[in-house]
Order: sequence, then C-alpha cells, then structure tokens
Amino acid sequence: MSEELQRSGAVRSTVRRTIIGPSGRVAARVLAPIDETLQPLADRFNRLFGPYVGDVTGLQLAALLVSLVALVVAPTWAPLLAGNYMRTLTLACIWAIFAMGWDIQSGYTGYISFGHSVLSAAAGYTTALLVVTVSPDLGFVVTIPLSILAAVIVGLLIGLPSLRLSGPYFSLVTFVAVLLFYRLTIGFSETLGGENGFQAVEVFTWDFTMRYYYMLVPMLVVAVVLTVVARSNVGMVLVAIRENEQAVSAAGLNPTTFKLWSFVLSSITMGIGGVLLAHFGGNVDPATFVVVDRSIEMIAMAVIGGMSSILGPIGGAFLFVLLRDEVLRLWFGHSTRWIVLWLLVLLVLVFARDGLFRWIWHALGSIGGDHE
Repeated sequence: MSEELQRSGAVRSTVRRTIIGPSGRVAARVLAPIDETLQPLADRFNRLFGPYVGDVTGLQLAALLVSLVALVVAPTWAPLLAGNYMRTLTLACIWAIFAMGWDIQSGYTGYISFGHSVLSAAAGYTTALLVVTVSPDLGFVVTIPLSILAAVIVGLLIGLPSLRLSGPYFSLVTFVAVLLFYRLTIGFSETLGGENGFQAVEVFTWDFTMRYYYMLVPMLVVAVVLTVVARSNVGMVLVAIRENEQAVSAAGLNPTTFKLWSFVLSSITMGIGGVLLAHFGGNVDPATFVVVDRSIEMIAMAVIGGMSSILGPIGGAFLFVLLRDEVLRLWFGHSTRWIVLWLLVLLVLVFARDGLFRWIWHALGSIGGDHE
C-alpha cells in the first residue's frame, strides 16, 4: 500500500514538474499584463463588495464576469451547439444548488454526509403530495415554502441525533437515512407512489429559455447568500470545526450548535433544489431524488470543483453534468460514459485534490499577487 502511495506521489510530482509548472509560468507571463490592466476595476469591486464576498484580483473578477455573462446569455449560444445544451445547462443549475447545499454542511464542517438526497427528496415529495393528494390548484406560494420547510424538518430529524457523532458514525447515519427513505417510498407505495413516484407535478414552463432562467436566478441568489454566510463569522467557525473541533469548544463556543445551523442552512438549500427539480420535469420518483447515487453525485461535484468554496461546487456541477449529458454521451454508450466519468473524477482526486476550479481560482489570484 505504501509503495502504491509513493508511486502515486511520484507521478503527481512528475506531472507538476514537467507539465503544470512550465505551463503555469507561460500562462502567468501572458496574463500578468491583463491582470494589471483590470486591477483598478477589481479595487473598486473590493471596496464595494469585498467585506461581504471577499477580495478579488483583476483576473479573478474577469473570470467571474465572463462566466456570469456566458450563463446569462446562454440561450443565444447554447442552441447553436450539437445536443440539448439548454436542457443540460438548466439541470446543471439545479445540481449546482445541490452541490452548494452539500458543501455548506459537509465541506465546511468536515462532517461528510451521504444522505443529502433525502433532503431534496423531502421537498420534492412534499410538492408532489400537496398537488396530488390535497389540491392541484395549490399555488407555488403555498407549495414551495411548505416543501422547503419539509426539507428543514427532515434535516433536523437527521441532524439532531447524528451531529453529536463524528467520523464514520455520522456518515453511516446519513447513509442509513437514504436507505430508510427509499424503503418508505416502496413500503408505502399507495401514499408515496412506489417505484414510479408521481408524474403530475406542474412544470414551471416548457419554454426552454424561460425554464433555464427559472433555475439560473435561484442558483445565483443561493450562491450569493452562501458566499456571504461563508465569509461571515459563522463560516469561519464552521471551518474551525473542521480543522480543530476541540479548539472551538475551548474557545467557549458550542460546535454542535453551529453544526446544526449548517445542517439547517444546507436543508433549506437542498429544499430549494428539490422544488426546482420537481417542477423541472414534472415527476418525483426514488430514482431521481432518493437513491444513494444522487448523494454521491453531489459529493463528486463539490469535490472536483473544490470543497469549502461556493464557486467550486458550481463549477464542479456544471462540468459533471455537461460531461455526463453531452460530451461523453457523444462518444460512449450509456454504461461506458459513466465508467469514463467516474475515472475522470478519480483522476481529479489524484492530481487536483483541492478541486479543479478552486485550483484555477487561486492560480489566477497568484498572478495578481494573491498567494492565499
């Protein structure tokens, strides 16, 4: 085992020395003048928003603006590409919300949850039950808040007894929660729809462009809110819990309280994503919402993008969904594309453990002198 680790470390070192290092130095020489030109604009941004979302360099601000503009004007360029990119980008917005929801709890505190699909399922199934069993005429103003509230209640039911546990015990509890919820959907199929779930949830709209913006706007709002929270004292305490929970206790703070708040915040985010996913396709079923695969995919998105950051899970979600639904689908069969996708995830874990987008973000910052 130790020989395998040494061999893996040697490969990483060789790749960094022979490929990443020289390429990075060339890129830095090319991009440094651009960064210097954009720095005055970045300074103005930092004065206005830096205390809330953090300071950026010229290149980092440019990357943010280019990405934001590309997302906002996606309906103008996505239809030009071969494939169904409008649908894929819309789904990516929802999965970005899921990945951020998982990360604000697990990535920041270090308490890895394998059960976050249950939280989105709570919201999705509540929406379906309200529409199917109570009244199809219930408006979004009723169903959406109640569905998000259901996600919070389920989150508290999982978090209250489990957050005093740590390590594999906490992860195991969240894993069992998924299995339990799945069995409930099967065991109470008359109420919860069984394997087929519900197909009668109202879709926001079938217009591709409008549906995209219905998912994009909440994703951006969630990203801004979570960024502010992550940069606040609460976010700092959550990171401190991950680094040294005993030190947090010694400072007179109750780690369990902060972990519970992170779980509630995560549940709200997952609830928003669950409602959006339910109204995206009009169906709610175990395969889409409940199974463990969905939780693992959220984790993979956050990890390949970069945990403990907001931009990382967003980038990871878009990369994962685009690879899965468009890029790899062109070249491989259904089963093979999944194998290739998970192999790519493994490569990221080996060669860029901090996440691709987090690495790119800090690389851009280092050109401007940010050596954080």
